[in-house]
Amino acid sequence: MAKLFSDDRLRQRILAFFAALLSFSILTAYAGIPVYATDSVPEPSESSDSSKDTDGSESPDNGFEITSSAENILVLSTSRGKTLYDRNAGITANIPAASKIMTAVIALEALTTDTLVTISKDAEELDDKSEKPLFIIKGEKCSVQYLVAAIIYCDSDAAALSLAEYISNDEASFVKRMNETAKSLNMKDTLFANTSGEPVITALPSTSASIKYSSYAKQYSTLNDLALLFRYALNQNSFREIFSRYRSLTFQSDGTPQSITNTLVSAWGIANLDGAARFSDTDSSSVSSVVSLASVDDFEIVILFQDSQNDSIYQDLSGGIESTFHYYEVSNLVNAGDPYRTVSIDGIPGPIDAEFKNTVRYIHPVGTEYGLTETVFTPTQALGLPISAGDLLGQVSFTLEDGTEIVTEVVSSVNVWSESSVFSDTLALLKTNHNLTVIIVMVVAVFFLSAAWTLTRFILRLHRSLKK
Repeated sequence: MAKLFSDDRLRQRILAFFAALLSFSILTAYAGIPVYATDSVPEPSESSDSSKDTDGSESPDNGFEITSSAENILVLSTSRGKTLYDRNAGITANIPAASKIMTAVIALEALTTDTLVTISKDAEELDDKSEKPLFIIKGEKCSVQYLVAAIIYCDSDAAALSLAEYISNDEASFVKRMNETAKSLNMKDTLFANTSGEPVITALPSTSASIKYSSYAKQYSTLNDLALLFRYALNQNSFREIFSRYRSLTFQSDGTPQSITNTLVSAWGIANLDGAARFSDTDSSSVSSVVSLASVDDFEIVILFQDSQNDSIYQDLSGGIESTFHYYEVSNLVNAGDPYRTVSIDGIPGPIDAEFKNTVRYIHPVGTEYGLTETVFTPTQALGLPISAGDLLGQVSFTLEDGTEIVTEVVSSVNVWSESSVFSDTLALLKTNHNLTVIIVMVVAVFFLSAAWTLTRFILRLHRSLKK
């Protein structure tokens, strides 16, 4: 080292080399900064005509067919509500399943599952008339979990009435709440008159011509509306657990062990079935409505049957599930971290590199994958500087080949700093550029070593000169 630095000219060349390397590294790093700008709140430079990620209820015209005894069928995904199959799902009819599930949903929102409900005389009498009685008696205390399970597993009118009376004192007041909830869920073709689903007819039509059921009935719904309600119910952990976790449950009801077994318990042998419930059609003893949930990995679907023949329910369920999963599959449209493109935002000069924030899954027929179509970027309204990598830039909406509309978020993949001092910019630059930091440390170390050696030589020379 002494020989190396004894030559001042060589030392100067080495220092000049490191200085040049440092300057080149800094210039290169600063050139990689996407943009410097003053703070501003941008107006959207591009707009999206839709922020929906759900589809209409019409069945895709793709040749997919389900063989079933049911008159009306609806199959849809639970994720976005995408309709996969539709047979008369928009026809109004008396659907007791809607009344029962709505009662269960309100009860689980209003009460805890261990709340004890006292059985009334009216509920006891209603239970006595049932083909599947719970054998509850007046004054008995039953938990909310027990009564909700009785609604789902046994289609119990008495359990539904008991919950309605406990929450709203009487059934009429509770029905008002049912209709208010239906309105909030956008169930446009639904009207409730009771908790049991018993039909309420004002006057029978005088002609045999096709007349909407809702024009002469005070209680009606559609499979489309039932699907809205059921998807909402599945977001309640307690409802989903009761519906899909068990086939048979044992409770302590007023100190007495009670067992409730799902009337469709045998259906649990059907491949990919996660849960099912049967609700008798009060207009006919030979048909029922069936609400079911099935999945393959993260591809979850709802299958609704209206007026399914009782002796064909298992075949209908098995065929519907098998046909759907044979025809459709789920794939990644984009992955989290995939580059989107550069986006322009008002008030910020220069484009910003964007990437997708989340992985987007989509449903498509087996063997037919969709690519990204033309997209529309909408900046977030609250965007300001500085922007760090990972900060939300806005939403991207695109439409798949089958008409599915999807909206997802994109984030910045780079840092965008506002105008500031050179010192603060340099500090920010060092934080994001490890290689540059290492080079600077090396150059500074060489300078310090050179300075120390020069100072040492000066002191030695001074010391020798003083001795002379």
